Parts: sequence; structure tokens; C-alpha cells
Amino acid sequence: SKLVRWLLSANSIRKNMAIVGFFVLSHLIVSSNQWRLKLDEYSIESTTKIILPYSKTPLHLNVSIAEIPAISARIVPSEKQRNETTDKSRDVISENIHRGQFFPDVSFDTLVNNYIRFHKSAIEDGKLKDGFRYVVYTCSNKSKETWVKKCGGVGDRVLGMVKAFYFAMITRRVLLIDSEFPVPLKNYLNPSFVRWDAEFPMTKKTIDGLRNDLPIGYNKDIRGYYLLKCNGWGTKKLTDILSSKLMRALERKNGRIKLYSEDNSRAFHQAFWALFKFDDAVLSRADEMKEDAGLAFGRNNISAPIQERRKKEIAYVGLHSRQSDASIPGVRLKLDTIVTKHRITGTGDLLKCYSTFRRQFPGEYQAAYIASNDYNIKKLMKGKETTIHYPPKVKIFHVDLSTREEAGNPRMSKDKVHNGFLDTLAELAVLVDSSCLIMSKSMFSILAYYIRDDTTCNVYIPDCNDATVAQRFNKYTMDPQHLIYSKWS
Repeated sequence: SKLVRWLLSANSIRKNMAIVGFFVLSHLIVSSNQWRLKLDEYSIESTTKIILPYSKTPLHLNVSIAEIPAISARIVPSEKQRNETTDKSRDVISENIHRGQFFPDVSFDTLVNNYIRFHKSAIEDGKLKDGFRYVVYTCSNKSKETWVKKCGGVGDRVLGMVKAFYFAMITRRVLLIDSEFPVPLKNYLNPSFVRWDAEFPMTKKTIDGLRNDLPIGYNKDIRGYYLLKCNGWGTKKLTDILSSKLMRALERKNGRIKLYSEDNSRAFHQAFWALFKFDDAVLSRADEMKEDAGLAFGRNNISAPIQERRKKEIAYVGLHSRQSDASIPGVRLKLDTIVTKHRITGTGDLLKCYSTFRRQFPGEYQAAYIASNDYNIKKLMKGKETTIHYPPKVKIFHVDLSTREEAGNPRMSKDKVHNGFLDTLAELAVLVDSSCLIMSKSMFSILAYYIRDDTTCNVYIPDCNDATVAQRFNKYTMDPQHLIYSKWS
């Protein structure tokens, strides 16, 4: 300390010496504490401002910092300190949900990290650079093509985008998302590490790249094209893409030992946070929903420290009840098919699972938030169990069917469409932010699970029993389509 003060009080030469001395001393201090600075393999150049002690002049350095995960560089502790690492807490999860950032103790795998770097190199001033091939996921109401007009609900849409993400990765293309129906997606889920909203050259090319009976190809002679149907029957599952020959080749090239095809939940989780972060309007609405449901006291400030917000919230279990889409106000549909009927959530099954949590962890899980596409089910559930809560004024809205010509009201006002889409995403965020999540056979609640990560408290209703509830941290690595449509014993 005295040495640095003396050097800084002298002439410019001594000041230069002070800078060198400062970093030497810093290195010694860091080494003595057995910490080492580790930068991620894939990083970007950024300017860091450092203000030295006893100096009013900031020192600007161009240093390489890792932008992934949320912190710039990770300080990797010694062996002893690593052994003292604690498990993830709900505060850590919620903090990053509110910040729209990746969990600080989970970094992207090399493949995702590498693709983010590639994508960044292809975008300049919000536009796609020349010389880069691209593929576009699209959802629109203007096209006459049925593959464009069947985007699905929130869960199905995001699943389609995640599939497109890995498709673009293994075919070495820049993924762009053109999702304007019924409202621009980027107003609710902002671009995160991947600038998927960049401008791109107009193209009329379309390729059925995810068709189930066709191999995935590079199509090197085509610069850009729209990806045909990304989700639903007849398309490749996420597992199919993750286990494809192109993905295996990419994994071997990067020296990955554990294959993505063995862990769909991790692959989905990383793709979501690479692509998206919740818009502040969605997070503010989610906090408002909690307050209106009686699970928070006083409007939470999303910029406030997590400890302040947690003092105003009650720990709650997130519940989801999936009912027929025909139960959504304004949606005109025929009766459910055999396939969709088996996905309807039984009230008794959901109540039993929630009761198991309360019984096994007395005093810890004493309140629940229920989300459902059927308002009557919400009232029924609360009537049977008074600790289940929901906000009285939530717009039940299907992001695809509610405004489609063939199923809903295409002339719905812009304000109603906005409020419906906002409430849908906000309720998803409420489930993501729960202490524990009980999932139904719905891609909506499965999506919440993937966003949360499988190292949080989650249980699937068909898999809910004393053992899985006691374990709390249950992992479901199979393909999401298999998870939803398979018959559980």
C-alpha cells in the first residue's frame, strides 16, 4: 500500500511503474489466496475501466472477457474452496429470472458457446453480414401456407425455435426468428446472446429441413431459406437433431464426451437462455400477478436486490392444470381427440401431488399458485384447497388459436391481444419462479421446467409419489414429445 501511494505521488514515469506494480501486487494477492482467473474459451473483446487507488484518472484497458454466463469472468476456487460450494438456492434462480440472465454457476457448453460466437461474428449493426448462410424460423398469419400458420402455443413455439437453434448450429447457419403473430415475439422475449432479430435479405426459398423421413442436409448452394414446419407430427424430435450424424460430428470435433442426445433438458435449457430473456414488462406483470394472488406484499421492484423482494414474497409451489383448448374463452374447437384427452390434468392427481409436498415438508410449502387454461378449474381447485391461489384478473389466451380465423377471433383488438400474450408469458414466469414446480402433460409447464433447469425442485404429475417428492430435484432427460405423450405407469 505504501509503495503504491509513493509511486502515484511521483512523476508520470513513476505512475507507469505504479500500474505495473499494482498488477504485480494483485497477482501476488490472488495467488496467495489460491484463486485463479479463468476466462471462457469463447469470449469477446470489451473495454474495462479500472480506477486505481489514490488516483482520480480511470485506466481503460482492452481486455478479453467472457460474456457467458452472466458475469464477465469466473474466479475458479482452489480444490478446498470448491469442496465448500453450496447447492443452488431459490434466490439464485429468481435473481437470474428477474435479470433475464443465465444462472451464474452454469456456463454454456462448448457447442453452444461456440455457436454464440459464430452468430455474433455474422451480425453487424443489426444486419446479417454478406457471406453468411442463414435459416429463418417463422410464424405469421399472412401466409397461405399451413406450415406457417400452425405455430402452436407458447411451449410448442419455443420448442420449435430450440429445434431450429440446433438445426442452425449443425448446418453452420445463422438462425433468425421472424415471429410476428399475433404480436412481435421480441417485445415479450427479448433476444439474449443470439441476435435472432437481425435484418436479413429477402428470400422465397423454403426447405422442409425438419421433416421426419428426410436426413438433415447442409444445402450449401442456398444462402438463406425459411425452415418449414418445425414442430408437431411428421417433424423431427429434438432428440433426432441432437443425435444426428451432423451433431455427433460436431461433438467429436469439440471433444465432448457426454452426448446432448442423452440430456434433452440441458440442451433445451441452454438453447433457451442463449436465445431469450424475459422482457421487463413480462416480469413486472408476473410480480403483479403474485401480489394479486396474495403471494406477495407490495409491488416488487425487479431492480431491487433479491433479498428485499424475497422478504415480500411467500414461498409457493407452482401448479399447472392442462385442460382442453376448447375451454379457453373465444376459442372454437371440436372435442378433444384420444391423444389430447389423455393429456388433460386430473384435479385429484394434482391435489394429491401438492398435498404430498405439504405433508413431507411441513411449514415449507404451505401455498401454491395455480395456472390453467380453464378458469373454472382454478376456482374448483381453490374451493378444494384454500392454500391454492391465483389472481382474479388474468387473461386466459391461446397465443395461436385465440386470433386464428379458423379457431378464434382475428379481429380482436390490439390491446386485448397484447394483454393476452403478456399474461400468458407472465404466468409462465410465475411458474418458473416458484419454489417447486408440479408439471402437467403440457408443453407450457414443461417449458417452465426447462427454463428453470433440472437442478431445481420439480416433479411431473404422472411421476409424483412419496419418493420423487422427497427427492425434489427430479430430472427428466427424455425428449419433450416423449415426456408429454408417453403413457406413464
